[in-house]
Amino acid sequence: MHLLAEFTDLKPSSSPETFNAVRLGATRQDFLGKDQQGAPVFLVADEGEPVYRPVVQHRHLSAAFCMLCRLNVDGTEVVGRFAIIRFEGTAPELHELFIRCVRAAIADLPTGVQTPDIEARVNRLLGLFRALARPAGREISGLWAELYCITASGDVPLAVDRWHIDSTEAFDFSWSQGRLEVKSTVGAFRIHELALDQLQPPSGGSGYVASLVLKAANGGEGVLDLAKQVEAQLQGQLALQAKLWSVVVQSLGADFSEALDRRFDSDLAGKQLMLYRMEDIPTLPPVADARISSVRFKADLSTVQSSLGGSGAAALRGLFS
Repeated sequence: MHLLAEFTDLKPSSSPETFNAVRLGATRQDFLGKDQQGAPVFLVADEGEPVYRPVVQHRHLSAAFCMLCRLNVDGTEVVGRFAIIRFEGTAPELHELFIRCVRAAIADLPTGVQTPDIEARVNRLLGLFRALARPAGREISGLWAELYCITASGDVPLAVDRWHIDSTEAFDFSWSQGRLEVKSTVGAFRIHELALDQLQPPSGGSGYVASLVLKAANGGEGVLDLAKQVEAQLQGQLALQAKLWSVVVQSLGADFSEALDRRFDSDLAGKQLMLYRMEDIPTLPPVADARISSVRFKADLSTVQSSLGGSGAAALRGLFS
């Protein structure tokens, strides 16, 4: 991503109203700058009326609208009114994630956009970054495994389109006649926790379970590395880029620093990848008592044979071909 390198090369700004900045694209007057503390700040051309609006404030993001600013862009002075979307806090490890999320959120704004439209984008971003103040709903290995499956799918845009929007959905990937649930373990055995309803394929369709055995590796890849690989395959598909970064941010939780540091061996993950039909997985009999709404259990798949045959990687690509 050239934008991140250009941001890194910027010098910190000299005042709160003046920014050293780089231009974002050619159709709109939007910029990425660096504030006095060295944090990223987006300056989005705002054609709204310069009336008072309260500053939006969050622990990781703030926004002010229709503000008169002076920019230094490659030695040229640019003066205009902008919505200022600024990174807040003391977590520089989030700078890259902030840049990618905000860039994806504003990339398709039209020329002449008014303040309320920018506010709507900011409110969606606030919803995302609030997730970084809450406990993560799952282990980071689960997000890593889903991203790995997307990179290995053979059709990244289709895989992202089928990907869940949040972790509360019943399946990780869904389409009209199919469901795919991704399970991962960092243990020595292929043991996964499943919900009974995760082994129910759609009526008239097929259901699958991808199983990954992960190994931590300092020289491996992290969630951000895999997400950037996915984004590189989504050029020009702005809605899918925004979805990608939305899911990543919502999945990290308050322990984002530790989560972003976790790395796994992607080569080993590919060799260990198995894809099963849901019918292959050992399970429990259906529960007839209507008072029981959810059943979870652990299944050891170490000796389970896949009815799909061939390699797990090839079978996974077949789902998205």
